[in-house]
Amino acid sequence: MPFVAIIFLVFALFLAAGVPRGRQAAWLGLTLAAFGCCILGLIGLITRFGNYRLEGLIVLPLDQPAWIGDLLGRLTLSWFMRFRLWSLAGFVVSVAGFSLSYTVERWRPADRWFAGGLALAMGLILWGYDPEILFALYRRGTGFLRDAGAWEKWVWKLGLLDAMVFAAVALILALALGRFFLLWRRLSIPQKRAQALCVGIGHGLLAAFFIVLCCLGPAKVLNAQAVATKLLPVAGYPVFDITLLLAVPFAGLLVMGAVMLSILRFGFLGTWHMGTRDLDRQIRVANEAIRLVFHSFKNRFLAVQMAMDMALLQLEGCPGNQSEETKTKIREARRICEDALAQLDMLQAQAGRLRVNPADWRLVELWEEAAARCATRLTAVAVSVYHREPELRVRGDREHLVAVLENLIQNALDALAQREGGFFGPCLWVETGREYEWAYIRITDNGPGIPEENLRKIMGQA
Repeated sequence: MPFVAIIFLVFALFLAAGVPRGRQAAWLGLTLAAFGCCILGLIGLITRFGNYRLEGLIVLPLDQPAWIGDLLGRLTLSWFMRFRLWSLAGFVVSVAGFSLSYTVERWRPADRWFAGGLALAMGLILWGYDPEILFALYRRGTGFLRDAGAWEKWVWKLGLLDAMVFAAVALILALALGRFFLLWRRLSIPQKRAQALCVGIGHGLLAAFFIVLCCLGPAKVLNAQAVATKLLPVAGYPVFDITLLLAVPFAGLLVMGAVMLSILRFGFLGTWHMGTRDLDRQIRVANEAIRLVFHSFKNRFLAVQMAMDMALLQLEGCPGNQSEETKTKIREARRICEDALAQLDMLQAQAGRLRVNPADWRLVELWEEAAARCATRLTAVAVSVYHREPELRVRGDREHLVAVLENLIQNALDALAQREGGFFGPCLWVETGREYEWAYIRITDNGPGIPEENLRKIMGQA
């Protein structure tokens, strides 16, 4: 059952995200649930007029589970039509709501107009396509039955209404999806761009299947022309082309894969704190590995010491200057082994104390501390600093964050030391800010730059 499968995927998604929180998680859950309701309504419409099987790559019976069949059987045709209509409106609203929640940091007039137009359009659709309204249209249309020309004009008007409403729904979805890709083009942080692209692709797949399954063909929800002129007669009901339902499970897997990639790889739905927990785990594993390596080295050095002691014992009975020189060299090597063992003991003890202490820090303070550590070298460079949001905070271990910034500064200064002449002296430009939930610090210099053949090596590429 596609609906049940999607519900389970929603719960799996939430669990994998580490109990996501915030408006985006709520909108995403509504989107998936509304899409599931749309599929349930489609299958319910088909099975209401017969039992079908899909044959192709897989065999998918459309028989409902007992409790779903009982539920659908208790619904009158009017309430069943309302269920499909509200599912359609819920999907469109949830996709648009998620789009606004994901792409808007500060509301602009265009965003308010989009939200207002969405609310107005959905209100009109829910009112205009309510079964009671369609039944009233049917009764009005019976007055034109004696005039063939008037009847054809009436049917044409209803068809035009369906086309206009479908165009409005498609436009709303296109605008909502367009916001994802406009954001993707506008962003400069690679992780956020990849996240926006994955989220946009996932919602695009859902929207495409929604349009094909729920807005086109004889099973479309926005079908005032057919309902108001035929009242869904059982006799002679059109044959459903349900081949595309075969692809729904695969589309669901693709959508979930794209969203899960956004969550686990690029920090989505409030899950960026997972990185800290993962880092703690990696450090613990690294500490254990270091202890094992140190233990192995110590065993080898002890074996070398024992071999040296044996050699000294064997040389004790050997007279001559050459023997004394050999023993002196062995003692010196033994002393070096003792020093190495003492250093290994110290490093092993320090490795066990490696920890990450995450907290919230002002990015400006981290930069200032890193710059203070490099103050001696920075005196010979013209430094320009621009903080877009002076109170911007980031979460992490202070010492490690400062160390990263210090290394970036040192790298920039090393590059400036290699520059040859030029109209301007050595300059360093620093900018801090954020793009949505991602903070950034950009350090730019007017040095010679990285040779093209070495650019791939920076990101670990061959």
